[in-house]
Amino acid sequence: MHHTYCFCRQPEEGTIDKKIYLIRHCAAKGQSSESQLTESGFKQAVYLSEFFTNMKVDRIISSPFLRAIQTIEPLAEKKNMKVEINRKLSERILSTKNLPDWFEKLEETFTDLQPEI
Repeated sequence: MHHTYCFCRQPEEGTIDKKIYLIRHCAAKGQSSESQLTESGFKQAVYLSEFFTNMKVDRIISSPFLRAIQTIEPLAEKKNMKVEINRKLSERILSTKNLPDWFEKLEETFTDLQPEI
């Protein structure tokens, strides 16, 4: 099942009210970047598009992972919008070994996309 998160706050005077929804992919057949949605996952994606039917959507941004793209495609089609792919939304493996300074290494991955671990 997908998870939808909305980060909202009351707009300050003179600003524009924006809502950002973060959606975790629907049920998938695996964790690789090429894993597709399951049959149930495709149904969840349609349900997700129905959830947003009456909401204003300005942009749709997805990770390049197939399961993420398939999750949001029904909404993009319904809204006649292009899905923007952003590789910064990809899942990353921090390390395959135990790192005592893991938090610092994690922070580094957000400023340096090729950290030395």
